[in-house]
Amino acid sequence: MRPRFDTKQLARRLSQGVFLLLFFVLLIKTDYDGRNELGYPVKIFLDADLLVLLSSLLSAWKLPATLFLALLFVPVTLLFGRAFCGWVCPFGTLHHAVSFTGKKSVKERGVKTRGARWKYAVLIFFLGAALLGIQLSGLLDPISFLIRSLSLSVLPGLNGLLRGFLDWGFHLSWRPVSDVFDGAYTFLRAHFLSFFPARYEQAFLFFALFLLLLSLDRYRTRFFCRFVCPLGGLLGLLSRAGLLRLSMNEKCTNCMRCRDVCAGGANPHTEKNWSPSECVTCFNCTATCPEGALEWKFTVARGTQDRLDVHRRAVLASLTIGAASAAVMKTSPVSARPAPELVRPPGSRAEDDFLSRCVRCGECMKVCITGGLQPTLFSAGIEGIWTPLLVSKIGYCEYNCTLCGQVCPTSAIRKLTPEEKRKTVIGLAFVDPSRCIPFAQGTPCIVCEEHCPTPRKAIVFTERPGKGGRTVKVPVVVLDLCIGCGICEYKCPVADLAGIRVTSVGESRNPRNRLNLPVGPYPP
Repeated sequence: MRPRFDTKQLARRLSQGVFLLLFFVLLIKTDYDGRNELGYPVKIFLDADLLVLLSSLLSAWKLPATLFLALLFVPVTLLFGRAFCGWVCPFGTLHHAVSFTGKKSVKERGVKTRGARWKYAVLIFFLGAALLGIQLSGLLDPISFLIRSLSLSVLPGLNGLLRGFLDWGFHLSWRPVSDVFDGAYTFLRAHFLSFFPARYEQAFLFFALFLLLLSLDRYRTRFFCRFVCPLGGLLGLLSRAGLLRLSMNEKCTNCMRCRDVCAGGANPHTEKNWSPSECVTCFNCTATCPEGALEWKFTVARGTQDRLDVHRRAVLASLTIGAASAAVMKTSPVSARPAPELVRPPGSRAEDDFLSRCVRCGECMKVCITGGLQPTLFSAGIEGIWTPLLVSKIGYCEYNCTLCGQVCPTSAIRKLTPEEKRKTVIGLAFVDPSRCIPFAQGTPCIVCEEHCPTPRKAIVFTERPGKGGRTVKVPVVVLDLCIGCGICEYKCPVADLAGIRVTSVGESRNPRNRLNLPVGPYPP
């Protein structure tokens, strides 16, 4: 007997397609379009992330109003189980597609295994770290992970390939063909290509991690969702009390087809041991059952047999290890003494508050006009891994841009007005006489002063003897005017190691990170 047509399964597929398409559209629109205001709700998936809400509440004890959108999924989960995982989550949709595309049914695919408990250990570890003020959940949160992977590796790679191909076609000698490429570039530039062809450090690492998690789906269906995802663990805990439940009647012939197509490893082939905490409400089981032996009904859970296999000792151990790890991270030298290269985006909160909020989603890096915002590795300590910092030799902070604060879901970077932004100091420029052209070579150069964006130039010139008895103008940084935007370092003709460089000293967010100038009298 052939499997029945199932409208619920069709609705699920349509929902997955719509939300995945919406996710990609919003991700592409997280970009500068000529205005200083984003025209799309680009961070709505992060705003709807219940794990981001909970971990932010525990780590920062404050929440932006937008994150309360995630609370809508509490009643949804209590009604329909892990519907977010099976119907909404774009990363879950990609895992689902890789798991089932071109792959026949695998024996015991839908059997719950002991490995399912590891996602609860990951969840509890992150919550333990959050209790001590370190926000680590974004490392494996599915929405943050997907945005970071696509924004910092996949999309820049596609942009580079497309730009190279279109540039090749534009320079073809036959005019009709080159005109077609020119039109294609105009269209793609308006709808897909980024404003600036950014390049990100660690891009290959993000790409490799992304491919690794997807490739594991060929080993176990939705591997990340079943064994790793902390958001899946959180929703799984709520799903145990879900009202939509699977039941089995006497028509069952034990053919095990439901087991072989189960996406979550929820034991649909046995009513007694069916696991709502693992079920992603995909409806594959009822659509595949040839006898119509499985049904979905709304009923109150009574004495559920859904075992999490997470013992009290394991919970306490994960919580303790998470908290202890956060405590050890806080002993990093960066916590006591600011790192010179740690120039944070304008509007960033004080470092401790910043680390308690930042979910490492990469949205601020994606939207940066110049590509200057880069993911840290260990320059902010291990507790600050993959948080944003400005690398001025790669890109500077545009004087009138406030986009990074607009896309931050947890207000780790505050949304500033253009007037506030222009007064926010993120660092200070220092001239290196050993590499500055007028100092070291005695040759005139005014590039840094020429590009300084402040109304009163933060770089001025003083004269000193140069080559051949001539005087040469050398740059001097005015401490009270420099905001540390880094455009002087970016534009410096000394390409490898600029003759003027920006460090974090003087930043507005940290009153302890200041120049300790000696009090006169000064030597002549």
